[in-house]
Amino acid sequence: MNKKQQISFLEQFCAEGAEGTLQKGYNWFQDTLSPTLKLASEKQPDQQELLGEAWLIAGEVHELLNAPKQAITCYQLALFFNPTSIDTHRWKALVHEQLGDYLEATKHIELALKYAKEGEALMVDRQRIQDCIVYDKAPDFEEGNLLWAYNELLAEGKFGKVIKGIKKLKTKDVDLLHCLYQAYGGKKEIEKGEKTWQKILKIEPDAVLEELDLFYWG
Repeated sequence: MNKKQQISFLEQFCAEGAEGTLQKGYNWFQDTLSPTLKLASEKQPDQQELLGEAWLIAGEVHELLNAPKQAITCYQLALFFNPTSIDTHRWKALVHEQLGDYLEATKHIELALKYAKEGEALMVDRQRIQDCIVYDKAPDFEEGNLLWAYNELLAEGKFGKVIKGIKKLKTKDVDLLHCLYQAYGGKKEIEKGEKTWQKILKIEPDAVLEELDLFYWG
């Protein structure tokens, strides 16, 4: 893509948002979006507002994939290009809150308030984060949580590690089996994926393919 095509591509990506990206699937995200976004970040640093928004949406995609650490990396890049973005500071605050890093969450919600003209919703966020500190709330994502760990690996494209780890567990946990199914999708191992899906159905007959399942098979 030339520079004009890169800008047009990223504008369309931003218009479609995170949900639109999920519908396009992992292959598009990995093979088309990621290299284009990285190249544009290197070659077109003058497109600060567009790049900031694009990295913000990439972070939102990772949040939908339940991979908050990957999301934070994207939000940091978004702030590099647009350090006064209210939305990015807010989303970064919320993901740090999920991880139990309440001081970092407070820092970014305060920055969001600093740049906002109207901050009613942000004030609610700030109060909730402060309550987490006061009441020593356990984080949504805790170290040792296997489901979180495997979701992070999936988001990084480390499908082999996910398959090896979950198969070793010989688990009947449906959520982990969904991760295994998604990993087979990422590697396009159709037969093994189908066997895993049948195993899920034996445990949970009413199970349906979820958005993340479809993403990694897309």
